[in-house]
Amino acid sequence: MYIDGAIRNYLADLAARKPAPGGGSAAALAGATGCSLMSMVANYTIGNAKYEDVSVRVSAILEKVESARRRLEELIDEDVEAYSTLSKAIKEFKKGSSELEDSFKEALQPPFEVCKIASECLRLCKDLAECGNKYLITDAAIAAILLEGAFFSAKFNVYINLKDIRDTEFIAQIHKVLAPLEEEMPALKAEIIEVCEDAL
Repeated sequence: MYIDGAIRNYLADLAARKPAPGGGSAAALAGATGCSLMSMVANYTIGNAKYEDVSVRVSAILEKVESARRRLEELIDEDVEAYSTLSKAIKEFKKGSSELEDSFKEALQPPFEVCKIASECLRLCKDLAECGNKYLITDAAIAAILLEGAFFSAKFNVYINLKDIRDTEFIAQIHKVLAPLEEEMPALKAEIIEVCEDAL
C-alpha cells in the first residue's frame, strides 16, 4: 500500500479529508524514521577504527533496530487497514455489541504495537547515544525525539479505541503495559538529549 509508494502521496492522503491514513499510521512512520536515524548512527560507528571497542555492541543494536524499523514500516499500512475494517464494523454492528467491541480491540493492536516497539528502540537509542559515533550525536537525539513522539502519538490511538471497549480485564492489561512507559519515555528522551548537549 503506502510503504511501497511515494512519500509525497502518503502525506497528501494524510492531509486530505480521508478517514485513513491517520494518527496511528503517522505514529508508525515517525517511529520508523527514528529507527532509520539510529541505523545511520550505527552504520557510521561500525567499521570506524575509533569505535572498534564498541563495534560488537553497536552491531547488536543495529540488528535490533533494523528489525524494528521493518515492523514499523508494515504497521504504517496495517493501521490503515485496521481503521478501514473498524469503519465498516461501526456501520454494520450496533453500538455495544460484542462484534463491534472485537473490532475496536483489533483496531488498537497496530498503535499498541507501535508503542511497544518505540519504547524498546528508545532504550536502545540511549545505549547508542552513549557509545556511538559522536559526530552523529544530534541524529541520535532526533531519533529519540521521534521515538518518544511515536510512542505518545500511538498511545492516543490506543486510548481512543479503549473508550468503546467494556472488557475491563482487557483494558487493565493494556494500561498495565502503557502506564509505566508513559513515565519512562520522557525520562529516557531527556537523558539522551543531555548526552547530546554535553557532546556539543
